[in-house]
Amino acid sequence: MTSITIVSENCNTWNRRDFTSTAEYDLECSSCSAYGKFSYVQKHFIWCWEIDIPVDWQYGKWEQIKLYPMQVAVVFIKCDLCGEIHRVYPSFYLKGTTLTRAALIFITFAYESSDLTWRAIPEKFCDAVNKIAHSTLFKAVHGLGKSLEESNKKTRTAVEELIGRYQTPTLVEEGSSTWPAEKSRYEHTLKREHILRAILLPLLKFKHDTITSHFFNYLRPLRTIISGLSPPISKLAYR
Repeated sequence: MTSITIVSENCNTWNRRDFTSTAEYDLECSSCSAYGKFSYVQKHFIWCWEIDIPVDWQYGKWEQIKLYPMQVAVVFIKCDLCGEIHRVYPSFYLKGTTLTRAALIFITFAYESSDLTWRAIPEKFCDAVNKIAHSTLFKAVHGLGKSLEESNKKTRTAVEELIGRYQTPTLVEEGSSTWPAEKSRYEHTLKREHILRAILLPLLKFKHDTITSHFFNYLRPLRTIISGLSPPISKLAYR
């Protein structure tokens, strides 16, 4: 059984799809290369942590951010030619974490650009009776950093090009282009922190604006880079 990914931006739009319609599967079978010839089999649900950011959100109003668990459909389809079964996932799902892509990137940016601690983020973002473990956040964020650190030259070049497109002299304002003091203690965690800060640097210049639209616009090209990581979230080794 193989996995196939379909582009989708968030849990709500994904779950509203009519998965029984064969028109949803404009895909190629990885086993026999047949194109667009699939039949719906079944679906089941997994839990993901999704993020809600108000459209008019102002940076620093953390009490307005909502991080919450949501069921997400995983669909099983069958190739009509070879009979191979495939599992279909949305692109916001990242293997190695229960955080959606948007939740992971926003939490990374919030942690690195503010005085928030790992323990404070669930307290600020989650419902009082349904909080994500702070260790889950740490593992996901640093797992992404490790994957970026170990990525190939093609990915590193894509990161540099993406940052370069957003970094123009007229948009760099005093106090908006620098990060606060580093939070990591050890050399290997500092390396990951530097990489994560580098890839999210363009978001700093929007801190004094209504950042939501800028965040999701930046997330689109960043999605392509993250989807090229294998794995997108690396396991952390503890010694």
